[in-house]
Amino acid sequence: MSEMFEIVDGVLKKYCGGEAHVAIPEGVTEIGDHAFYLCKDVFSVDIPSSVRKIDEAAFYGCEGLASLVIPDGVTEIGEWAFSKCTSLASVSIPEGVTEISDSTFDGCECLSSIDIPDSIAKIGKSAFNNCINLTSFRIPDGVTEI
Repeated sequence: MSEMFEIVDGVLKKYCGGEAHVAIPEGVTEIGDHAFYLCKDVFSVDIPSSVRKIDEAAFYGCEGLASLVIPDGVTEIGEWAFSKCTSLASVSIPEGVTEISDSTFDGCECLSSIDIPDSIAKIGKSAFNNCINLTSFRIPDGVTEI
């Protein structure tokens, strides 16, 4: 199992496996830049409660990823984090995240449901670009910048 992950000081640098279902080990505090970049055969990912940050383009191009639950401890989600996850249909963002970064969900063509918490203050440019099935969502009252 450990050979499937490159982890340095709590940061998951790279997923090296070929599994459809991935369980990130407990103790990982950050999913690093491009950690799952273009892992097209990953269909589900269990993110442990120890994760606090999902970095830039962490899941970019994971075309098979269909749904995702981001644990409550996550406070940061980087630009392009889930961009081009074309099968991603639903996402739940936890309270504590204050920003949906630029292009976070760009190209998530199947995204039809997203729970945006009241803690969000900023929605970055092109955050939902090309999310053609996302017909409506609630913008929290605390959002001060779109």
